[in-house]
Amino acid sequence: FFAGELLQSVEEKGCASSSCVPLDFSASLGNNQTFGYKHQCCQDELCNKREFQLPQKSSHPNGIKCPACYSVDDISCEPDFLTCTGAETKCVNVIGISGPIFMIFAMGCATETACNLKNISILNNIKLHTYCVEGNGGPRVTSFMSSILTGFFLLKALL
Repeated sequence: FFAGELLQSVEEKGCASSSCVPLDFSASLGNNQTFGYKHQCCQDELCNKREFQLPQKSSHPNGIKCPACYSVDDISCEPDFLTCTGAETKCVNVIGISGPIFMIFAMGCATETACNLKNISILNNIKLHTYCVEGNGGPRVTSFMSSILTGFFLLKALL
């Protein structure tokens, strides 16, 4: 995604179920991690051969600040504050899980469409869960996420 330069681009094309739902969002997380996602649906013959592009991410501050951090294989991280830009007006908390061991925990700025994603599968089957609060979020964001993470791991252990 755009962060002054293209860091990594992953494109997957294929056939989806008839209940395909389009979705696109972006997020700027701690440790200068940026993420853009776009899921398009089409029904014409060979329609997925078209070129696929993510929208450019704005660099203009929007007045919102969010706690931001990024951690791999840990259920918490120590946030700093990040100045949000463009359409990223929500403070997001992200949990990504792949298999029994690999986990991502992150906080930062996101578009509203990135809020409340439940078990969405991205990038080599990482299951993504998100929760958003209004911009300029503070300490209550991290304490709330601790409760969600505890419940999530209890649920995972019971299943």
